[in-house]
Amino acid sequence: MKLKLAALALAFAAALPAHAALTNNAADIGNPLLVDFEAYDGFFTTGPEEVAPGVIFTGDADSQLGGFIANLGNNGIWGLGNHFAATGNIGELRFTFAELTAGAGALVNHFAMNDFPFSVVVSAYGDNNQIIETYTLAVSTGEASLNEGLFLGITRDVADIRSISFKGNGVVLDNLAVAAPVPEPETYALLLAGLGLIGMAVRRRA
Repeated sequence: MKLKLAALALAFAAALPAHAALTNNAADIGNPLLVDFEAYDGFFTTGPEEVAPGVIFTGDADSQLGGFIANLGNNGIWGLGNHFAATGNIGELRFTFAELTAGAGALVNHFAMNDFPFSVVVSAYGDNNQIIETYTLAVSTGEASLNEGLFLGITRDVADIRSISFKGNGVVLDNLAVAAPVPEPETYALLLAGLGLIGMAVRRRA
């Protein structure tokens, strides 16, 4: 009876909607796969391009992998020895994952002007390409800054993120972090059920 109740509780928990959070802390992305763009050198592409095992990049026209210089106006400069991913004037950088993940994010910045601060939209998509979470934020790092930005990531209680995108004016990003795959709730339920059956069998033999 206790085993049945435990299985029902797990099934109910799995059916609840996932809670999400925007994070500015890269440490919130658990056991991450880290992706930089040092292997590229000014490669203009819309993809698909595998930038790391199980991570596929797609972007709008004028997207670039391994960008090495970007003038971000009031947000300073990126480059000068550092390679990164970048949109054109307006565009999207999207990263799709072979395995569903519970969190992803990157160090991000974008073009800004005094009268037009602009912003970046970070969105997480589920298995059916539907938006499951989206946020719009303005990054401000100062005109004298070099390779500075803000970590923008999305975390979920369950691994249901298939892709993450960053959209805006002159968006640049580096050090993409993708949380390592975790077992689905159904996997935990099966594991507990199996342990319960083993326990029952041991007791009967005793």
